[in-house]
Amino acid sequence: MKRMIHCMTVAALALAPLAVADGLRAEERVISHDDLIDKLSGFWIGQLLGNYIGFPFENRYVEEPLPIFVDRIYTANYDGEPALMINVRDRRGHIPIMASALQGAFSDDDTDIEFITLHAVEKYGLDITYPEITQMWKTHINNFIYVANREARSLMDKGLVAPDTGRKENNSNWFQIDSQLVNEIWSAFYPGMTKQAAGRALWGARITNDDWGTHPTIAYGAMISAAFFEKDVQMLVEIGIEAVPSEGPFAEGIRDVVQWHSDHDDWRDTRKLIHDKYYAYKKGSYEAPVSRVSSLVNGLAGVMAVLYGEGDFMKTVGIATSAGYDCDNQAATTGGLIGVLNGLSGMGEAAIAHSVSLPTRGRWTEPFNNSYVNITREEVRLRTPISEIVQRIAAIAKTAILENGGRMEIRDGDVVYIINSDF
Repeated sequence: MKRMIHCMTVAALALAPLAVADGLRAEERVISHDDLIDKLSGFWIGQLLGNYIGFPFENRYVEEPLPIFVDRIYTANYDGEPALMINVRDRRGHIPIMASALQGAFSDDDTDIEFITLHAVEKYGLDITYPEITQMWKTHINNFIYVANREARSLMDKGLVAPDTGRKENNSNWFQIDSQLVNEIWSAFYPGMTKQAAGRALWGARITNDDWGTHPTIAYGAMISAAFFEKDVQMLVEIGIEAVPSEGPFAEGIRDVVQWHSDHDDWRDTRKLIHDKYYAYKKGSYEAPVSRVSSLVNGLAGVMAVLYGEGDFMKTVGIATSAGYDCDNQAATTGGLIGVLNGLSGMGEAAIAHSVSLPTRGRWTEPFNNSYVNITREEVRLRTPISEIVQRIAAIAKTAILENGGRMEIRDGDVVYIINSDF
């Protein structure tokens, strides 16, 4: 039987040891409503802001990183020095105009497929099946999709059902970045439950990807889930390393990035090492497919940004963008991660200033005018308050917590969740 999702809002962190059935040691971690909502707000708004900071430079810099450090949302009318290659022929180079016209944050594939996953889990439950998610894709996801997502959706029209839509024998783009940028929401559903978050992120990744093309999705799934309680970014990356299979180019690459971060103070040195080894990865007789939107090089650039960003939102997102490649995706993923780590309240004045001063005239009183405007997905609402999206994610997280050995308590008049964590 599918489970109904009930809204329940939930702050204060505590730790206590818990013995689990399989003999492994876990932790009871406690989070109140206010802290959970703050972190989920940071998650959604962090993804949006990272997306818009990286958007103007998407796929414009590949062989070399950007010549500047990105510290704001750039537009097509940039006239500074040095000259920048900016996407000028579509909404990517005109974000303030789009935001002004729509009076809010507008959808893109860094958030809108997650938005459909939210609807799908509300409809079918956390144990949603592949036939059910395939039908949701066919109903809601038809335009503004690219690469592995586009190929998977086309395969659905031919009668294939996930995960066959992501298998390498069917989907020639199985190694691309797609699954990383559309499955972060599983971590929000499973705060502090890294194994469940990584496992369900992998489940979602297989809709579009296969083999090591799913490994960055697994790593970020575990890292974002752990970030609800862990603030040390080096520890988060170690959690990501433990979550992925030990073999494969991404597993090798993430270990390399950790070592290069230790060896080099400048992220640009590490970016060069990533590009030299992993943009055209070879090992023995194996040669990885090469692409500017490959999950391999992009996923590693995001890990680099997390390490060098040291938990600072704008620094992390700035590095993710300035590294180049398909940089709006790295900026959105790492923005969501650091948004969870610090919460919306800890994202910093610069980040909040960007989210309220985005329109070409005036300022909003709340980040992105508390409005998510859907311009890309069929048969869902045009305009949804961001606060409502956050509450809906929190309701699903409550269900996941209770189903995985957690509980709710009242402490000093506040509702708190006690989470059966696994790291």
